[in-house]
Amino acid sequence: MTQDRFMEELIRDVEELMRVVAKEEILSRFGQLHKHDIRAKARPTDLVTIADLEAEVRMIEGLAKLLPGSVFVGEEESFRDASVLDRLHGEQPVWTIDPLDGTNNFAQGKACFTTICALIQNGETLMGWILDPVADVCATVKRGEGVFLNGRAISFDPPQSVSDMTGSLGDKTRPKIQARMDKGEADLPRHLIRHHCCGREYLDVLVGKLHFIHYGGALYPWDHAAGQLMMDEIGAYARHRRKKTAYQPANGAKGGELFIAPTEASFDVLEQTLF
Repeated sequence: MTQDRFMEELIRDVEELMRVVAKEEILSRFGQLHKHDIRAKARPTDLVTIADLEAEVRMIEGLAKLLPGSVFVGEEESFRDASVLDRLHGEQPVWTIDPLDGTNNFAQGKACFTTICALIQNGETLMGWILDPVADVCATVKRGEGVFLNGRAISFDPPQSVSDMTGSLGDKTRPKIQARMDKGEADLPRHLIRHHCCGREYLDVLVGKLHFIHYGGALYPWDHAAGQLMMDEIGAYARHRRKKTAYQPANGAKGGELFIAPTEASFDVLEQTLF
């Protein structure tokens, strides 16, 4: 089998694995969690559920069979042992896995959560997957070959006016923008949200429901590697604020600020307007 053929089959096989794991380990528990199925991690608001843990184990088992010799950086394993992140600096292919992105939403019975997976080698994201199991939608990306949503190629046609854009901003930033709007300040985006689910927000950019996103703090690869490659492939402008450097999965845990906008010009206008 040629390398290209293998990679094409890998795109399909990983999506199928994610769908099976999501159905059996996540959707089967949605709305059915008991108190002992949920616990806090580092902070009271940072939750993990039995679904997160079991789905990550199943994903690792399945991916190891699909790509022998690869290694793994799973969100839950990394919480238990931060040295797992060092695998991103090696030469072996690395899978980053967020088995249940939007855990708090899931635990509260909100149908806003995803499973995210990316394949990284030598510091470069090669492929990525974001699955919304409730909506039965999966976005896939392979570097240099565009983004597909349930097998359909994505086109990117965002609005030109900032005031017509919908954006995702942090819980502390949105009230500040709203206060400025209430005072009559013009040329501000009128629609602001936050899903508290990175995968859902990246998917919303792909379908035109969302046009810009700001993330701050730790920028872990299981949250952002797949989505950042998707943004690059559709032609959006995704960079760190101020320096305008591209996202590097191996350095994501160090933190920073990511800003995603339709173009470099709108990136500059929005950055000046919002921050």
